[in-house]
Amino acid sequence: MIARRHLLKFLLGVAICLAAFLVYRSLGRYTVDEIEESVRSIAGLRLATAFFFVILSYLCLGGFDALAVRYAGKPLLLRQTSLASFTALSIGHNVGLSALSSGAVRYRFYTRWGLTGEDIAKVIVFCGVTVGLGLGTLAGLALLLQPGDAADLLGL
Repeated sequence: MIARRHLLKFLLGVAICLAAFLVYRSLGRYTVDEIEESVRSIAGLRLATAFFFVILSYLCLGGFDALAVRYAGKPLLLRQTSLASFTALSIGHNVGLSALSSGAVRYRFYTRWGLTGEDIAKVIVFCGVTVGLGLGTLAGLALLLQPGDAADLLGL
C-alpha cells in the first residue's frame, strides 16, 4: 500500500514535469516581451469579458453536476459537486478525451462521497446530455440571429 502511494506520487511528479516541459517547449519560441505585448494588445474590456464568461461557464457546468447528482438520487453539498465538476472539467478539457478523462476524475471524487459506479454513470450521462442540449440550443439561436452566416455555413 505504501509503495503504491509512493508510485502514485512519483507518477504525478513525472506528469507535472512533463507538462512543464511541454509548456516550455510550446512557448520557447516566443520571448517574454512578445507574450506580454500580445496580451497587452487585447483590449482590457474584452479580456475582462472573457474571464467573466469563463467563470459563468464553470458555474453553469457546476450546476449541471449538482442537478445530475440529484437526478441520480444522491444529492451532495453544492461545494462538493462544484469542486468535483471544476476539477474534472479543467483536467478533462486540457488532457483531451474529456468524457473519459473528466469521468475518471468524477469517479474519484464521487466514490469517496458514497456514490456507486451506476450513480456516477448517471451523472456523467446527465452532464453530457445537458451540455449537448445547451450547445444545440445555442447553435440554433446563433443561426436564427445570424441567418446570413447560417446560409454560408449550410451552402444555401
